[in-house]
Amino acid sequence: MVALGVITLFLTGFMLIFYAYLANHSEHDVSFFMSVGLISMVMNLCTNAGGIFGLAWLYLIIAVLFLGLGFAVDAEYSVAFYRSMGPWFKNTFTNTKLIGWQILSMVVFPVGIALHFVWYGKKDDMAAVCGKCGAWGLLLWGVLLWMILGLAL
Repeated sequence: MVALGVITLFLTGFMLIFYAYLANHSEHDVSFFMSVGLISMVMNLCTNAGGIFGLAWLYLIIAVLFLGLGFAVDAEYSVAFYRSMGPWFKNTFTNTKLIGWQILSMVVFPVGIALHFVWYGKKDDMAAVCGKCGAWGLLLWGVLLWMILGLAL
């Protein structure tokens, strides 16, 4: 049941990324799906921390249902989201100029945020990459710590 809670947590995160893409690219209002996804993410973390893993089935059903409803909201941009995943991975992980800075900025997020401010006026593209990765790293570390400490305690 612990594994189901962790899998559901990652699936809910994927659902939030999916609806963030729809919010930025389509004309449809997906704020309901985003808000339910955020509430589901926080509740999933809290129930994992509380050891009530039976509710993980509910969060799994919500995530799968909402991923399916994305096609009903806007089928064209839903397909475009899934088609854009391959090129995004290719651009992100084959860019040898930036991959080291991206990994450093995400794993050690204070360094990424500091590099953003150091390079802001001089190297704007590097500053933006390090700042984004630092912000995502902060969010990732927060969720991982909450998840790990919730499961361990």
